[in-house]
Amino acid sequence: MSQALSGLKVLDLTMNLPGPYMTWLLALLGAEVIKIENPIGGDYSRALMAGEQSSPFFAAVNRNKKSVSLNLKHPEGKRLLLKLLDHYDVLVEGFRPGTMERLGVGFDVTSVANPRLIQVSISGYGQTGPYRLRAGHDLNYLALAGILGMTGTRDGEPAIPGVQIADVAGGSLMAMTGLLAAVIQRERTGKGQLVDVSMFHGVLSLATMVFSGVEAGLESPEPGKMFLNGRYPCYGLYRTSDGEYMSLGAIELKFWQDFCTAVGREDLMGGQFGGPEIIAELDKLFASRTLGQWIEIMANADACCEPVLKLDEAVQSPLADARSMANYGPDGKRFLGCPLKLSESLPPSDKPAPALGQHTRDILAQVGITDEEMQSLASEGVI
Repeated sequence: MSQALSGLKVLDLTMNLPGPYMTWLLALLGAEVIKIENPIGGDYSRALMAGEQSSPFFAAVNRNKKSVSLNLKHPEGKRLLLKLLDHYDVLVEGFRPGTMERLGVGFDVTSVANPRLIQVSISGYGQTGPYRLRAGHDLNYLALAGILGMTGTRDGEPAIPGVQIADVAGGSLMAMTGLLAAVIQRERTGKGQLVDVSMFHGVLSLATMVFSGVEAGLESPEPGKMFLNGRYPCYGLYRTSDGEYMSLGAIELKFWQDFCTAVGREDLMGGQFGGPEIIAELDKLFASRTLGQWIEIMANADACCEPVLKLDEAVQSPLADARSMANYGPDGKRFLGCPLKLSESLPPSDKPAPALGQHTRDILAQVGITDEEMQSLASEGVI
């Protein structure tokens, strides 16, 4: 048995989060991922809150990859990248649109060098459109996509999500989907293509079902005013007596009825989609017990009512442990594992993130670059 993506050979020019998270998943599924980095500094996230040790943020999403340092602004760097394309048929980049073209390695050039090449370009607003050259981060994409405008408290205060939804769901996962679709099409046609991924458009598409309700006049896209963001008693967050929170998601009638029975409030059976007065009753109810007491009460209830855990609590929970989501590195620190479980694919191996340029000479030797050439390239600052 092999891994699902064994044989897929990827050159990864991305930095920070969207691209590296995607290529980390590819590596976990068996793809060979070569991280191409500038010889000076490399991926920006190497220095992100690094202190005296290497950055934990870089280490988290660059495991199981190899690092080649290559100065793409130097003509020899461009030549070496094109030479690598004789052996690698997927390229992932996350620069602003036009950067690859300025470096002389745009898709018009790379696809000639390797017609089977699939290039995945992840950007904030896409390769075309009015914002194509505009800078942005996850928060900005969420703001412009209307996601922040409907995320927050029942009092209407907006809230910043704790994870980067646009970067990962709108960028990384959309890019991975596009890449794998292009790989399947290449198997039929023998031809590669450009996969253009916009984090703004990706995260906007996550609102597909929500928008249908807005368009039909059934929803008002505001915090606490929608079916699934706090408008109704059956779906919300409630504070406990010790200042913690429980989540209640009893949308279906059977779950709401089971909840009412479990808490001894059969009088609320008709209030599933009630107004502020029912929400106030639930506020008082949840505030009458501690989080621990609520966990005990809900242990055997079929009511979609669960505690709001801190991240470290979630990682060390039996739920995470049962499916090998929390693993330990050689330094004794935990890291999150692969969420994808394939019955006919070997489980992923695990190697720590590479040092900058750790595999440069090995990889270049495999594509025919001699030791003498590498000495010259190093002296010129190309590698």
